[in-house]
Amino acid sequence: MRFGGLVAVDDFVNTIYEGELVGLIGPNGAGKTTVFNVVTGIYYPTSGRIIFDGIDITPLKPHQITHLGIART
Repeated sequence: MRFGGLVAVDDFVNTIYEGELVGLIGPNGAGKTTVFNVVTGIYYPTSGRIIFDGIDITPLKPHQITHLGIART
């Protein structure tokens, strides 16, 4: 994910299996919030795709992603 010339998240790959609890940790400015914003559709990724349960959710709007069970507070 890029914001102009700033690379906020680069080469992020994660697989989460049903029933798993996963945490995302890192220092301030590491891109944690950006990852959640991309996954929930707040930001559109500048490259790559978001796959959920075999479905490419990258082009979906946030309210559509929420209907799939993915949300943030």
